[in-house]
Formats: sequence, C-alpha cells, structure tokens
Amino acid sequence: MSNQERYLSLVNEIQEHNRRYYLEDNPSVSDAEYDLLMRELRSLEEQHPEWIVPESPTQNVGADIDDAQQDALLARSPFAPIQHLHRMTSLDNAFDDSDLQSFEDRINRVLGTSGQSYDYTCELKIDGLSINVYYHNGQLTWAATRGNGVIGEDVTANLLTIPGIPRKLEGVPEHLEVRGEVFMTKEEFLRLNAEAEELGGTVFKNPRNAAAGSLRQKDASVTASRKLQVNFYALGSTEGLAVHTQGELLKWLQDHGFQTNPYSKHARGWSEAAAYHREMIQERPNFPVDADGTVVKVDRFDLQNELGFTSRAPRWAIAYKFPVEEARTVLQDIQINVGRTGKLAPLAVLDPVDVEGSTVARATLHNEDFIKDLDLHLGDTVVIRKAGGVIPEIVRVVKELRPEGAVPFQFPKECPVCHHPVTRDPENADTYCVNPECPSQSYQRILHFIHKGAMDIAGMGEKTLEQLVNSGRVTSVADLYALNMDTLLQIERMGEKNATKLLQQIEESKTRPLSRLIFGLGIRYVGARNAELLEKHFPDLDALLNASEVTLCNIPGLGDRIAESVYHSLQDPNMRELIERLRGYGLNFKSTFEAAGEELAGLTFVITGSLSQPRDDVKKRLERLGARVTGSVTKKTDYVLAGEDAGSKLEKATQLGVKVIDEAALETLIAQRS
Repeated sequence: MSNQERYLSLVNEIQEHNRRYYLEDNPSVSDAEYDLLMRELRSLEEQHPEWIVPESPTQNVGADIDDAQQDALLARSPFAPIQHLHRMTSLDNAFDDSDLQSFEDRINRVLGTSGQSYDYTCELKIDGLSINVYYHNGQLTWAATRGNGVIGEDVTANLLTIPGIPRKLEGVPEHLEVRGEVFMTKEEFLRLNAEAEELGGTVFKNPRNAAAGSLRQKDASVTASRKLQVNFYALGSTEGLAVHTQGELLKWLQDHGFQTNPYSKHARGWSEAAAYHREMIQERPNFPVDADGTVVKVDRFDLQNELGFTSRAPRWAIAYKFPVEEARTVLQDIQINVGRTGKLAPLAVLDPVDVEGSTVARATLHNEDFIKDLDLHLGDTVVIRKAGGVIPEIVRVVKELRPEGAVPFQFPKECPVCHHPVTRDPENADTYCVNPECPSQSYQRILHFIHKGAMDIAGMGEKTLEQLVNSGRVTSVADLYALNMDTLLQIERMGEKNATKLLQQIEESKTRPLSRLIFGLGIRYVGARNAELLEKHFPDLDALLNASEVTLCNIPGLGDRIAESVYHSLQDPNMRELIERLRGYGLNFKSTFEAAGEELAGLTFVITGSLSQPRDDVKKRLERLGARVTGSVTKKTDYVLAGEDAGSKLEKATQLGVKVIDEAALETLIAQRS
C-alpha cells in the first residue's frame, strides 16, 4: 500500500470510528488507539497537504456523513433530532509539553504577538458524553446530545433526572445554550456492572459507555436509577451576559445552580498549564471519575473571539491528553467461574504486574467471543490496562512472543462445576449452565439472598455459608430459616455469642420490605430498582405470582425482557415451592411501599453528613414526598439536611444563607406541611 493509499484508508477508518463515537455513542476503539490514528493522519497531511480531502476528519468535527446517512441514523434513533443554535465543536489534542508550547506559539501568531504568555483556565477533562441544554427566556426547553455537532438527539426527559440542572434562570438572554459533560463516577460504574454481572446482563466496558448508554434510555426512570452526574463548562454564546473570562463564566454557572468541575485552575503561560497537567496526572488515581486529560482554554473571551475556529476546533483551546499506562504480562490460566444465574464467567490469571499504582493479577474476559477475538493462548504475553481507570482488561496479544506449540483456549462445552452441558445465549454471546441443581449456582443464590441489598443477614459470612452448604445443612435460601443453635455451634469458629446474633439477624430479615425479598429471589435481570417497581405495582407477593405476562409487560419502566423473565421464573415449580416454604417461615409478603405525597413538593434539598438511616433511603423518602434532592448547594437550595461530620456543603450553606436542618427538624417540617 502506498503512502497516499494509506492516507485515504485512514480517512475512511477514522470516519467510521467517528460515526460510532459521535452518532451511536458506541466507540469501536480506545481513546489511545484513536489518537494514534489521528496523529498518523495529521503527519501525512503535513507532509503532503495536496492529498487533503474535504471529508478528512481533520477538516470536520464529529462524524462527516451525508444527508441520506444522517436521515437513516435519525430514523433508527428512538430520540427526536434537535439542531443546536451554535455548532458543538471538538478539540485539538496535545500529547506532550512541546505540543502545549506550540499551541501558545500559534496563539501569538494569530494575535500578532511574539513570545507573550497568555492567561488560561485549565480544567480536568472528564471522559463523558457532551450535552447541550437550551433555555428560552430562562426556561429549560430542551437538552440534546452533541451528535454530529450540528444535530443531536433530544434527551430532555432523561437529563432532567440528573441533579444539578436548573429548570429556570433569571436575568438571562432570550436564547441561551449551556454546554456540559454527563458522566458516571467510578463507584457507580462498578456498582452497575456488578449488578449486571449478578443479574446475568451485559456489562459496560468503561464509565463513558455506561454514561452514554444510561442517558440514551427510552425509559427515563432507568436513567434516574443510574446516578449520573453532569458538569457544565461553556455556553453556546456569551452575548448578553456580563462575563468576560472563562473563570468568570464558571463562577456564573455555579451562582446560577449549575454543577461545575471542581478541578479548574488559572494558569499564566503554557508552562504553568503544563505544571497543572502534571499535578492532575499525580492525582489521577484519586479522582472519583474517569479523566483522560486536561483542557487548556484562553481565559479572555475577547481573545477567544479574535482567535476564532478552524473547520473543526477552536484555536483558543486544546485537550492535553493523559498518557495511557499499559503493561505487559503473561497469561498463565483462564478460570471459569459459575454465577447464580448459571453464567460462565471467564477470568484471566496473570503474572502480577503494576498498572496505575496497583498490582493486577486478574482480568475479566467477558465471554467466549471476547476470548476468540483476542485469539488468546495460554502462555501468551498480553498487554493490559485499566478500562476507565478502574477495571483491568487485556487489550491485545503480543503474538511475536507467543510460545512455540501454544494452542488457542477452548471454551468449555460443559459446566466446570457440575459437568452439565452448557448453552449459549444468542443475544449476548454469554454461556450458561442450565442445571438448577448446580452446587455453584446454589451457593451463589444463597450468597445473593443474604446480601446487604436483599435480606441483609450480615452475620452470615462467606466461610460460614460455605461450611453450611458443603455439609448439606443449607441447600436453598429457605433452609436458612430452619437453622438453630445446635446446628450453628457445629460450625467451625462459631461461638454461642455469634450464633445468637446470627439467629437474631435471620429472624429480623423476615420483616424486610417485599422488594428486598423479590430481589433476593434472584430472578434474572431483576435488580433492586426493578424489585421496587414490582412492589409498587402489587399489594403483595401473591398478586405478583398471579399476574399475567401481559400485566407485567404493561408496567412502565419494566421492559418486555424483564417482564418475561419475572413471569417465567415465578411460574417455575421449584420457585413456587421455595416461596411457599418462605411463607411458612413467616417472611413478609405484603407491600410496604409508601404512596407518593406532595408534602415537600417544590423544595430542593441537599444531604450531607452521617444520618441515622442510609442516605439512599432518606433520599428516596424525600423524593417520594415530592422534593428534589441535588448534590451541590446553591442559592436555589431550600434546605440542607445535615447529619454528623457534615463538611464543605454545610460551610457553603452557611455562606449562602441556606437553611440547615437536622433529622428531627425534617420530621417537624413534614408534619407541618402534611
């Protein structure tokens, strides 16, 4: 292939990656791999400017597609198209300090200066999904994804489930676009993937994919359950506003109730911006979010206007990318674990290696297709990194180092635990053991049942449960309620005091809300949120047992696949027998769902500090009573509910004059408004 043929091939390849990223929110390569392709493309264009074609990704932002392709994509999208008032551009990249210095040199050339150091606002570049929120006469009217930079998708209903987005603004221009980044924290990403693994669902590759998939849901209640966040950082236009710098704009956004990036900093000259970038690299392991670099912006808006834009990016801003940390290690083995749904989960066993400050010796391999696509052989030297800075993953095999005689890994055709034949799900390439008596599934089902989010029997540790299961004393969740002191005292290291406490916890679990029991039953695809949805729609478990599949499908927010799973699981004779045993032991089958009220309608709360109840429970109660709960204190906050060890939010409430109440005062407030 000639250099020019390689150039045209790169144009087509990057166009396809752009289409997947900008229009489908489904990246086909990592950021690092994409950046390498773009650098190669730019290098060829610098050497041969006569080769540059109009459709080159260096000449356009987003996905360069024709009208027919755009119409086809929009027709497939479940969301209505919305045209941005002002184009949403991308950013050029810097990969080292010399790139940043060249950025300042270009600014000097365009502005007709020489060797001048300019003022910059530096911000952490969170890896999320760009969003545009439009206000008409101060009223939030719509919100859209970036799309191709000109047309995005209408995600207004979903975005309004995210805290930190004002519905109404005072004293603003008639037309106002506010730009931000929707993201998911590492903690929520891990929780969501753990739940998906547990329920037999598909896991997300990284926090950005999780955020994009969560925002682009047909059902806004699903988005609301994912705990997305959004930081705002720009306007489509600052015309009509008394702000003159990026620093002033961030302050303006905060004062008007928008959540902003807490890691921004002023810098004088490219060298200070580079120093800030190095600080962020050092802090990167401690960030609660996945960040892939920093953004350096000329601070003054008059200079931004003078500098203007290229065909695809502003001349006054640049994204300085973090180095991608990868490591080589050797694949020693592939273990196959069997979960409670029967899903076979392959796990790579690696020679321990340090990646981003922690030792990695295991990496998930997802499913059979993932292993085949990588062409894994035992003994292979592999390259690993942390997806989203969180989850270790194998990204490629160093095939030139493959040991002689190594053979491809063969995915098992039978369960490694019970040796029952396995079956493959054609929808998601996952493989399952369908033997309901599989010991591994039984153990995992009981472990799920006693989990904190289900029946919350904390005194039943994994080692205790292993002994009970291995001895045959516990073979199903119902057997837990038949345990007595004599049985428990036969368990290794189980004294009378711990046994008494465990029996008390088992007894207390009988009174848990119905949703906890539904979740604990381990129905495929039914997590805590869907269990609450089922409790809300049925007065008791018997009503749920008698519900038809059509009735379940008509529950808003449940979805046909989940409804089908619930129906068939509850019709299974083994499940019916288990439920009747639990009824005999006196477990709560009645719905305890509180009817929604309006006592706190129109009020905005922020919760801080340690409370007498789990914060999530308090938040849900406030929302059921009509309140809005946000994550940051602004002048528009009505109350800050403060517990013990309240921190910066309490200080900010005091500064802004926002009323602070404790739990007792909250009860008084609710009683007064009832």
